[in-house]
Amino acid sequence: MNDLTVSNIERQNVLNNNYALQSIQENLDVNGLRFHDQLLFTTKMVAEFYGVDERTIKRYVQEYGDELRANGYFLSEGNSLKELKLHFVGDINVPKFTRQLGVFSFRTIDGKKEKND
Repeated sequence: MNDLTVSNIERQNVLNNNYALQSIQENLDVNGLRFHDQLLFTTKMVAEFYGVDERTIKRYVQEYGDELRANGYFLSEGNSLKELKLHFVGDINVPKFTRQLGVFSFRTIDGKKEKND
């Protein structure tokens, strides 16, 4: 296998393999927010996972946004955000008047994990 930090194709091969993702998820023992049969993470949760500041995650979103969006990162807004906030009352610290919230899927955080190691 090629180095996942430099090979987008190899990284996508892993991210498109549901068996591999399930195995990685179980071995990492990550705790996210279960929503519509998907494991989701806020920016704060991803920052804690990597042990970095939230600003670092926001810089990664700016720099690698296209790849992150292709692998499950999205901005929740409108009715979707309202549903998320109602579902996770108390679990996520989202100000009342937030208009959008960046949300990562497990696929998104796993794809960038190799890049940092």
